[in-house]
Amino acid sequence: MHPYSTNSEERSQIPFYVGGVAFLLAWLIASILKDVHIPFWLEVPGTGTLYAVLFAIFRSYMCKWKIFRIVGLVKVSDLEGDWHGHVTSSFDKLAEQYPVTVRIRQNWTHMAIHLAADGSSSRSVVASLYVAEDETVLSYQYKNEPNVRATQTMHAHNGTASLHVTDNNSRLTGDYYSGRDRNNHGQIILKRKQKR
Repeated sequence: MHPYSTNSEERSQIPFYVGGVAFLLAWLIASILKDVHIPFWLEVPGTGTLYAVLFAIFRSYMCKWKIFRIVGLVKVSDLEGDWHGHVTSSFDKLAEQYPVTVRIRQNWTHMAIHLAADGSSSRSVVASLYVAEDETVLSYQYKNEPNVRATQTMHAHNGTASLHVTDNNSRLTGDYYSGRDRNNHGQIILKRKQKR
């Protein structure tokens, strides 16, 4: 997975909250253990260690808890899961719908988007999530590689996609543009089939 950016202010706030919890937890542990003799080989976790552990847990798991979304602490959409849908292409004047499957892996700071089609597959190299009150947009750049079933005219290429997140994070729709080697554009429509 690679890091992704967001305009949400939560990334400048939540580390302070995690630090505060780590400090209080370290103080609580020290208070409980102040009269207890601890063997030399057993280390009492300090604030830094507790912060690292708590942040790792939050980044991977707690950021997906509904309570943090309800209170507005976490605003970035949780898009992790398997998606199915289709793409159209200017190559054939948007005439056909080509089925695709997409797997998105995501935590609070990192993401990976892998799209598989009949003739090629692509993977994201950078991504961002724009979050506003009335819309959420996933934008990413990808590297596409043809497979053995690809037509002779298909070559490896780079591209970008911009997808609107709708229907309570269960639908992605938008456009893609391929790099100068392909010079194609089209539409992507995806529905979430399974949340991982």
